[in-house]
Amino acid sequence: MTHPGRSDGGWRAIPQPSSFRASGGVWAPQRVRVVADATALRREAVRIEAELATAGIGPARSAADPTLRLTLAPVTEPPASPVAAAGTEREALPDESFRIRIADEVTVTAGSPAGAFRATRQLLHNLRAQGAVPRGTVASAPVVAERGLHLDTGRRHYPAEWILAQLRAAADVGINVFQWHFSENEGFRIESAAFPEIVSAEHVTRAEAAEIVAAARDLHIELVPSLDMPGHLRHTLAAHPGLRLPEAPGLATDHALDITREDPIRFALALIDDLIPVFPHSSRWNLGGDEFVDFDRMAEFPALATAARERYGPDGTGFDLLTSFVNRVAAHLRAHGLQARAWNDGLLRSAAEHLDPEVVLTWWTNWNAGMRPVADALAAGHRVVNVNDALFYYVLGENAGYRYPTAERIWAAGWHPGLFPARWGSGGQGTVRQELVRPYPPLLLGVSFAVWSDLPGAQTPAEVAEGIRAPLRAMAERAWNAGSALSLEEFAAIDAAIGEAPPTARRAQRVRL
Repeated sequence: MTHPGRSDGGWRAIPQPSSFRASGGVWAPQRVRVVADATALRREAVRIEAELATAGIGPARSAADPTLRLTLAPVTEPPASPVAAAGTEREALPDESFRIRIADEVTVTAGSPAGAFRATRQLLHNLRAQGAVPRGTVASAPVVAERGLHLDTGRRHYPAEWILAQLRAAADVGINVFQWHFSENEGFRIESAAFPEIVSAEHVTRAEAAEIVAAARDLHIELVPSLDMPGHLRHTLAAHPGLRLPEAPGLATDHALDITREDPIRFALALIDDLIPVFPHSSRWNLGGDEFVDFDRMAEFPALATAARERYGPDGTGFDLLTSFVNRVAAHLRAHGLQARAWNDGLLRSAAEHLDPEVVLTWWTNWNAGMRPVADALAAGHRVVNVNDALFYYVLGENAGYRYPTAERIWAAGWHPGLFPARWGSGGQGTVRQELVRPYPPLLLGVSFAVWSDLPGAQTPAEVAEGIRAPLRAMAERAWNAGSALSLEEFAAIDAAIGEAPPTARRAQRVRL
């Protein structure tokens, strides 16, 4: 039975559903029977029964107890999910759309198990925020297919248990992509079978990685390995100095792979091959491609200039060599069933070599006038993920002029998935607005928040977790809904009310099919 005396405080969940039609009263039974109408939903039924028990709603003891029913069926009520249009069938993420009808009983109708998972988070948020779920009808679907969290574990070690906790917290608010950046100039922090000499003392073991991979899969999160090359390899190349780009007067090369020779390129591919088995369920891989060398001084690297002229003629540049390298790595990944991704800053800047149009560009910045605008990527047919560094780069120590993201700044900017970082214009850095308006083109796959560990001692892991919570939730809300109907004050109140998701049991006893 419900508790009609409890007040209906509105729909208290992040992200807010696409629509909610209240019918009056609330649902807050003392016990509930969880029923899965399809075998594919059994795990979600097991999960939600355990979570309801944590919230004080026990398993049913009699047929008179209310039912929470999970049903798998196409969900076509508006707004329709754009996931199917976001890429090829091979790349598409699961349909996350859902409907919820809350009366004496609750019926969740979802387009996939992932949709059922998103729906049950909505119920739990209301229970955590106000002790009851308002009666009525909910319909929801994300406006963009991907809502991501990128984590730099290369510059600093984060314990596996901490990463698992962040996956649970992210999944709780609709994050469905986790990009794990485990290699950087300062460290290589995942166990390597083929190249143990490059692994940092503090690292995630393969056994721990397997647990992270399994947890991501269970939480309906696509795990994207991020192994940056041909730059950002100082730590790895310290063990293999013969593979470095030759020195150039006054220019740093100790972090850069020599892409003018075959042996270093084969090493890079072998490094990828060593790590691929760690991620058996992944379908995407970020190969990096960014900050390879000082791009403004590309012509001053003798090895690159000579090799480019020999390969492409007098007009060849290091950008052609970089693009060729990215294309080769992308083809290698494709042969393993992986979609290649790369950061945008050094790409689309070559003349003789054309970037493989299948490479997805993770678009983080346009701080330099030489960087191509987003419009060029779309015109060339590239899919893009918006990782707006002005709003979503959480850089430890606020290094390189960054400020920690906040929900206040995200709301003040009126950010939505189509609002990219501003690009360099005639008036200086960040003066030209780059914005895609709704309906978004299918080439806009989604968005991502990014944690970069530039000054690793600036915050403890606990401080990082606390610092990213509100801005990550703000991105999740505005990414799901292409903005938000909530004011900043309303968002902050819901954020505080739903609190943190408690750890959930892996098994429960009473689930009915």
